[in-house]
Amino acid sequence: MPTFSGRHGLVLGGGLAGLLAAHVLAARTGRVTVVERDTYPDGPRARKGVPQARHTHLFLGTGVRAMESLVPGTTARLLAAGARRVEMPADAGVYTRHGWVTRARHGEFILCCSRDLVDWAVREQVLRNERVTVRPSSEVVSLAGDATRVIGAVIQERGTGKRELVEADHVVLATGRSTRMDDLFEQLGLPPVPEEVVDVGTAYATRIYRADQATDPLASVVSVAGDPAGSAMGGVVLPLEGDRWSLTLMGMRGTEPPVEEGEFTAYAKALAHPALYELMSDATPLGPVRGFRGMVNRRPRLDRLPAWPEGLVVVGDAACTLNPAHAHGMTVAALGILALRERLASRGDGPGSARHVQRAVSRAADGAWTQSVNDDLQHPAVVGPPLSAAARLGNALGDRVLRAATVDPHAARAFVDVFTLARGPASVLTPRILFAALSAGRRGRKRAESRG
Repeated sequence: MPTFSGRHGLVLGGGLAGLLAAHVLAARTGRVTVVERDTYPDGPRARKGVPQARHTHLFLGTGVRAMESLVPGTTARLLAAGARRVEMPADAGVYTRHGWVTRARHGEFILCCSRDLVDWAVREQVLRNERVTVRPSSEVVSLAGDATRVIGAVIQERGTGKRELVEADHVVLATGRSTRMDDLFEQLGLPPVPEEVVDVGTAYATRIYRADQATDPLASVVSVAGDPAGSAMGGVVLPLEGDRWSLTLMGMRGTEPPVEEGEFTAYAKALAHPALYELMSDATPLGPVRGFRGMVNRRPRLDRLPAWPEGLVVVGDAACTLNPAHAHGMTVAALGILALRERLASRGDGPGSARHVQRAVSRAADGAWTQSVNDDLQHPAVVGPPLSAAARLGNALGDRVLRAATVDPHAARAFVDVFTLARGPASVLTPRILFAALSAGRRGRKRAESRG
């Protein structure tokens, strides 16, 4: 197995992706320093710099398996702390523009809990390693090095403003969606990073409820999906640890959910199905409605730069930010770190290895990126490139499979496999699924003709 010649790894950003990366580097270097702009809370509580943690998160089984491969024992820790394993589609009510997805037994699942609990469980596991140390309340000012090699970073203490150069043999940039990529790269003498952006104006409004016994829906997740080509108003309720529900309403540009209590309730009532409205009407709220805005698909095409500096890898939301309405963020972060580990194991830190690692991390996001942007580009108010002919064809087939999923358990499982990133879109190209999809399309046309 290739080994590292270096002795120090520097991880910039101490969120989920950063901590998973730190765990990978700790197995191959003498020590790892994690630079975290906030101070870690005691226990599973929110970090100040993660406002999105207040909102509903789905951790897909594909991502959970990747996390468990990276840090064994984390899943058991989450389940012991109150997370719930919900089988898809058997234990979830998913309402689509074609009706309810058929409930069928399947091996795929989602893990339901707060984002705070996920971060805490990973943090507890990773920071047990004495090779990993954290520099809290500090942030990166610039990367150190040049266009050929990164040798560390200039770090600033947030309280005192004191700056220090921290040298490292391997630097992982995991500073999230707010990363100033062009600024950091310009300081190294690198060209601007080409970027893809698809902005559909997604907005969230979330409220936490007590799981009252009389109306307890914790046996399942309930999702009412919006029509991406229409109003795109939707929402989801899922169980949290501590006998709570998290209910998030979501909409796109022009149909953003309000945070005022009465309007929040009216928005839920106006969804395509009243399931969420009925649940919230009988539940006890545990706090105010909180909103979240500014969520876009943004992907710096780091894999397309003509040159890449040795010693640097960009991961997590810094490498690919996805519209969270598609629930792929944590899973893609974990898959990216899994790709990081696998490519480092196969190539070590020889010449050109950093570029190969970065390309592997980028490829790990390909499926989720395609799924997210092709869906969002259907919305009439989207800001982004036009849908390609291939994307239109893929969307049309996906819609047929989704329609079939409301009546056919095999199609329901195929839909779940693609949604959870367990399998790619090509997995639906089997005789059984194609027959179900085409049959569903014919039934839909007959119903439309009979209504006409």
